[in-house]
Amino acid sequence: MTTLHRLCLLGFFGGFLIGCASTTEGLVLDTDRTPASEAIRKVSGNAAGITGMSGTGSVTFESPELAGSVFFTIAMRKPDSMLIRFEGPFGMDAGFFFLSRSRYVMYNGMENRVYSGVPSDAGIRWGIPMDLTVDQILDAFTGTFRFPQGMAPSRYVVDGDYFRLTYRHSSGEESFWIDPTTLLVARYEKTGEPFGIRAETSLPEEEGEQRMPRQISLEFPDTGRRLSVYYSSLTMNPGKLSFRYTVPRSATSQ
Repeated sequence: MTTLHRLCLLGFFGGFLIGCASTTEGLVLDTDRTPASEAIRKVSGNAAGITGMSGTGSVTFESPELAGSVFFTIAMRKPDSMLIRFEGPFGMDAGFFFLSRSRYVMYNGMENRVYSGVPSDAGIRWGIPMDLTVDQILDAFTGTFRFPQGMAPSRYVVDGDYFRLTYRHSSGEESFWIDPTTLLVARYEKTGEPFGIRAETSLPEEEGEQRMPRQISLEFPDTGRRLSVYYSSLTMNPGKLSFRYTVPRSATSQ
């Protein structure tokens, strides 16, 4: 496989915004006036409201074995369908990557080779050279970070311009930094097994009542791997999406 293929909200949130500022200047953050449950509900509600997306952009990745970047177009329908088409130099069609809960197909146009199989929760190392599950791949491309189900945060504080929620697990700790002006998770960190993650999001895009970051970066400190997604164009909840793809009959199966 080639390197190419390895690769504001403006207003008030609850009762803690005072004034009409569209940036963090002038905000009064108060965890007593904004309970953790309300912050979680708002962030989760925004994520749930994005049922699909399409866009164009680039993916950049770094690892001890290789590094590179590739342009792409993407169609995604939550919770389980994604089709990414890769574009090489001079607009050359370089292949595609299709992912669902039950199947993945990746076509390498440079080698005329197709890879397919059943995704494994143990980690996916095809297409994107990172140890990610299906959920984590979908989340990576939407800037979504899921709060632990059935758990209350062990710590909830104001940290700079953000609300910070921390959860303690037997295997480690998770922290979420919520931006009150966008209701997005601006920063996320996870320690412990099976591996640690650091993530940041920026450049929020707003359509109607939904918001999504255009820049998403993931770092896996224990492995020396990094992944960054940047959207040059982005549409949330498009009316129609296509997940059709064609593999040339001459392609060699792997």
